[in-house]
Amino acid sequence: MLAASCANPTIPDVVASQVAAVERPTRGVTGLCVAIQEEFARAGWLGVNDLGADEWQFALSSIVFERGDGLVVIDPSIGENVKADFARAGLFFSALGGDTRTKTPLVEVLRAAGLDPNDVRFALATHVHWDHIGAVPDLPNAKVLVSKPELESVQHQSVFVDTGVMPHSLAAVKDRLFMFPLDGPPREGFNSSFDVFGDGSVVALALFGHRPGHVGYWVTDTTGHHWFFIGDAAWRMRGVELPANKTVPIDSDPVQSAMTVGVLHAIFKNRPDVSIVPAHDRDALAKLPVCGRSK
Repeated sequence: MLAASCANPTIPDVVASQVAAVERPTRGVTGLCVAIQEEFARAGWLGVNDLGADEWQFALSSIVFERGDGLVVIDPSIGENVKADFARAGLFFSALGGDTRTKTPLVEVLRAAGLDPNDVRFALATHVHWDHIGAVPDLPNAKVLVSKPELESVQHQSVFVDTGVMPHSLAAVKDRLFMFPLDGPPREGFNSSFDVFGDGSVVALALFGHRPGHVGYWVTDTTGHHWFFIGDAAWRMRGVELPANKTVPIDSDPVQSAMTVGVLHAIFKNRPDVSIVPAHDRDALAKLPVCGRSK
């Protein structure tokens, strides 16, 4: 639901000690890359509450990496049924969602990069908006992981599209859909966590506000560098850097969203070992190689 009230609550100051590094053994992931499914320029102020913002290089993207004998995808974005989904959702939704002709399904991007969609073993959702889980039905061997509060927030939703969620995408994978509890200890300034693989390499952190169970994924590579994939906690890295809220009142809990941005800002200022990457900021995504290309 759109939250018009409290659209721009105060972002709190977070001290450096709250985001100090947590020492944990980790195996590290390999092959980190970004699969871009759409990109174009938007007015900068649309992505962050800053009238002086420069142009926003918008993207629909998924993060891909290797673990064991398979692939892991964070936020499988555009599905093969995107045109049919938009047609069924109606003209108003299509006006907001944009032209489907400029959107490339994730499986096509993976194949073009020399990656087999059948090799994806895990699909990790930051949240369940259509542009973050649209491709889960196209990954037949992937376990789909969603946080417990996020999945519970849509379990009774019956209409085709509501508040940016198309529940049929989840219904299509119900036999391989798993919800995880955020019952792990506080980490990196956030109140709760979940160690996805039990080895510290990929940790879900509670980044509530944009959605009731929105998470980010703290991923450590083999060099020891940390990547923080924050989904829609901020649309642009500029929002983390300033800090500033989104301009559009789209977050389900604007006050909680502002608190999340406050912690992200503290990490940005105090943790040079961390690269924060919003899902829709092409410039931030450029820190990663494009899947199928070398840096």
